Amino acid sequence: MKPPPHPLEQALRARVRLLATTLRPATVRQYEHTVRRFLQYLREAFPDVRRASDLRRDPHLLGWLEHLWMRRVRRSAKPLSNNTRGKHLICLRKLFDLLADHAFPPRPGLLWSEDIPRPDQTLPRPLAPEDDARLQTELCCRNDLLANALLLTRLTGLRIGETVDLSADCLHHLGGDQWALHVPVGKLHNERWTPVDEPVRSIVARLRFLATLPPAASPEFLLPRPKGRGVLCGQLRAALSETATGAGISAHIVPHQLRHTYATTMLRAGVSLPALMKLLGHRTANMTLRYVEITQKDLQREFHLARQNPRHLLPLPASAVAPDPDLADAPTLLQRLSATIRLLDLFRQQNGPDQDKPLQLLARRLLRIRSRLEKLVSVTKSEK
Repeated sequence: MKPPPHPLEQALRARVRLLATTLRPATVRQYEHTVRRFLQYLREAFPDVRRASDLRRDPHLLGWLEHLWMRRVRRSAKPLSNNTRGKHLICLRKLFDLLADHAFPPRPGLLWSEDIPRPDQTLPRPLAPEDDARLQTELCCRNDLLANALLLTRLTGLRIGETVDLSADCLHHLGGDQWALHVPVGKLHNERWTPVDEPVRSIVARLRFLATLPPAASPEFLLPRPKGRGVLCGQLRAALSETATGAGISAHIVPHQLRHTYATTMLRAGVSLPALMKLLGHRTANMTLRYVEITQKDLQREFHLARQNPRHLLPLPASAVAPDPDLADAPTLLQRLSATIRLLDLFRQQNGPDQDKPLQLLARRLLRIRSRLEKLVSVTKSEK
């Protein structure tokens, strides 16, 4: 028998419907899930709580924090992750703020910022170069619709939802040999243009041809979806798992790892962090840094490159670096003197105004000496 509705349920669901006018359906479902869990907890632990004004931080909200920590996922040994618990707390705190204009508003300070756990910092999950090569080879050998879609995802760094939502005319010519893939508005409410090369253009042409084969459906999309978008995403995940097994990869692979692999490959190829952020469609560089993996091999390569070409050091003139004591003619002396004056100017800039006065006097003397030497050289040349 279905339990009677909780008095708080009507007020909370009304606020969820208000949020639904500006939020995505997936986010609204998260709010609805939080409301169901919280009301279920109140029915079981505190059945006497009837209104939002009856709620207290201790014991109601603190008890729910403990309930989220102790709750098991599908009877497994692990509790809810920090990300999941944090989402529940953020959603509930937002609903409490929206209940401020209710007839029986909740008390302020029921949930604090300190109650929200820090999200789990997961490591990047790019494929190893050997596994990446084997996977791409296996996808090329299969050469069907799903394999080409996965290969397109790997070579462009798209999310699986973005790959599914690509339009039939997503490939655009920008002039010359420049081509770009138009990625529609997606997860972050933005669209972008991803540069592509000849292999990606061939894959798009292949997908356009495969989309015309029966059962053809959804002509406005690059990938046909006769059974809906969700079914197509599930088919891509299953195809990736099957392809990885055929390639001899024992680890479980999900489509988002292809995006991590693309980001790491682009960074190792020399793409700057701001450009990589634009390629991936991120809003902040911090999110992009979560996608790339910096191995010890990468650190060693960057370290030795920095030692060979130190960009923070100014190159010195060749005469100042390797003086030759056997040369003592006037032009050589003039060149060495000019190099000394330049070094003295750099030294003055680094030491600040405390020692500037004596160094300035020395620089003036050197300038006078160089001026006289230049006149001597000019006179010598005129006599010859």
